[in-house]
Amino acid sequence: MYVSPSQVKLVQEKLREQGSEMSVDGAWGVQTAAKVREFQRAKGLAPTGQLDTSLLSALDIGDVLEGETTSNFLDGLLRTERAAIAGSSGRGAPLFVSPVHVAHVQHLLQTKGMYSGRIDGSWGPATARAADKFRREHGLQASAGMDIALLRALNQERTEVPKLPETATLRTAGVALHAGSEAIRALQRELSQKGHEAGTVDGVWGENTRQALRKFQREHELETTGTLTLPTLAALGIDLASQPGSKALSAQDD
Repeated sequence: MYVSPSQVKLVQEKLREQGSEMSVDGAWGVQTAAKVREFQRAKGLAPTGQLDTSLLSALDIGDVLEGETTSNFLDGLLRTERAAIAGSSGRGAPLFVSPVHVAHVQHLLQTKGMYSGRIDGSWGPATARAADKFRREHGLQASAGMDIALLRALNQERTEVPKLPETATLRTAGVALHAGSEAIRALQRELSQKGHEAGTVDGVWGENTRQALRKFQREHELETTGTLTLPTLAALGIDLASQPGSKALSAQDD
């Protein structure tokens, strides 16, 4: 999953409001990463320098697994003002789940008896296996990584999250947040049905899918990133919650 250039600008503007001296250019470069690390350290967050979920929560852009969770799941990234799109270019920035939120996920899985490893904010094989147990119980598709459907489902648990071990806030890298293969299949179906041939509906991100997505983005006055962004998927009517009965994600492959 990517955050579009105009949404990177939003993050940069929010950081400037917090006192960071930085350019607002929509590019996640060395300067932005360095200023983000400074902000993260000041807020007691893991200093990843990445555009991660804890950063979004701290900037009131999207709430993810913050104690008693709310319905504001990445809401700030679902839409972009037209004025902000003007002059924006590039692929945007990849979206990560912060080490602290990985630790939250580990705690939630532990309370359900699915995880018995260390709560350390590191996404390893044991955490991935536990996450797949949770997915099976909730009708979600298996995945080796962290995807939005898993985060959204966990966000509905409303489980109190305790103070986490310091190891989670000392880590310097989060885990990439994926849309998931089922969402990519839905994307390929929707693009092809709308006249943008995305190739085989196989859940694999390839050049045919990328080019079809770019054409759709141009046609619908979205930022032409060629990457999976939340506004693009929303424009296609794809429900990333991946709940059983969701029209976009439960349709049969062609």
